Amino acid sequence: MQYLILACVGLAIAIAGGVYLCRLLYLKKYGVATKAEVIGVREAPPRKGKPSGAYIHTMRYSVSGKSYEEDDKAGYSEPMKEGSTHIILCDPKDPKRFKFEKDLQSHITIAVAFSAMAFVFAARFLYEYMK
Repeated sequence: MQYLILACVGLAIAIAGGVYLCRLLYLKKYGVATKAEVIGVREAPPRKGKPSGAYIHTMRYSVSGKSYEEDDKAGYSEPMKEGSTHIILCDPKDPKRFKFEKDLQSHITIAVAFSAMAFVFAARFLYEYMK
């Protein structure tokens, strides 16, 4: 029974990774590339009473003639310089959601690797269960 539970956990992780991977691939294929300027930098709130060591950047950019000012969710450990510009990919359906173009390929690679490992984990325990 424990093998079946572990196989289900592995499958759930693989499915979650697959969904995230699909979102990344959608953004890569259909995302709107635009320049974004860093207009603010602040330290992320502490976690469990300890400093997070991450920075939140407020980005200003335009998509389809409409301007946006949104915080990134990248959690960089080094602050970006205010006034610097970066290429971002925005979701065409919801331009408030974006990823930095330079990070997208590494996120896709990591999502593929984790999903594959979770699938192998699930297959291994499903095989043991079916013996």
